[in-house]
Amino acid sequence: MPMNQKEEFRVCPNCNYRRGFHVYFKKVRSKTKIGLICPQCGSSYDIKWLTTNIKNLKGKKGKVF
Repeated sequence: MPMNQKEEFRVCPNCNYRRGFHVYFKKVRSKTKIGLICPQCGSSYDIKWLTTNIKNLKGKKGKVF
């Protein structure tokens, strides 16, 4: 059963690319905005995520899609 967009946002609404998104980081005053970019068509999505400090950001490997 496919998941709806409230449970998972992985398919691009513009081109139907199904393997997830790239992220972008944009400085907005003293905070950093995090958004999504479709790697196939380039559409970007503002997901309303803001962070105050990403200087010490460390990643943890997750699922491969």
